[in-house]
Amino acid sequence: MIKSESNRFGKTIFILYPGDYIAVKEDCILSSVTGITVLVCLFDTEKKIGGMGHFIVPGSIGTDGIFMDDIARHGIQSMELLIGEIVKKGGDRKSLKAKLFGAGYLKESIPHMGGLAESNIRFLQEYFTLEKIQVIDKDMGGHFRRKIYFLPLSGKVFRRYQRRNEDSSEFRIMEKEYIDSVFRNRGRTGKLILFE
Repeated sequence: MIKSESNRFGKTIFILYPGDYIAVKEDCILSSVTGITVLVCLFDTEKKIGGMGHFIVPGSIGTDGIFMDDIARHGIQSMELLIGEIVKKGGDRKSLKAKLFGAGYLKESIPHMGGLAESNIRFLQEYFTLEKIQVIDKDMGGHFRRKIYFLPLSGKVFRRYQRRNEDSSEFRIMEKEYIDSVFRNRGRTGKLILFE
């Protein structure tokens, strides 16, 4: 993750790389580029706290549901880390709302991973349903990257489609490295403990 003070918006921007997450209680912008990975924007407008997570579920989820599936553990852990950071800053888990982006299948950059995009979408749908967190906007799937600017205090999101890969070449490389790392280390997630 990098922090930029000098930009056209006149606000601090935190740019997340694949695998990063952050929660803030300040008037800033959270941004990233997503392809097959997913960006989760969570916010509590009453407490003026928000956060963003950039992650992937490493493989196809089975039919037993995400809380019974070893592959989904990485996604659950990623979500719980993000929510935990929001709660530490004073956010209320029961007041959170979500906006979801990504899980686009881009054959040219990550071949043979079409099922991964669908698995990420399914994971997010099941997770937010089970956790009773309202999803008020989503833009997932397709065959293109998305650049996201998220204003965490208000929950507003600005999205731009990136149809040319050279516009996000650095993120393409980082996304591939992140995915390779997650696949290498999958199955190393410890026991999950869920709290009411």
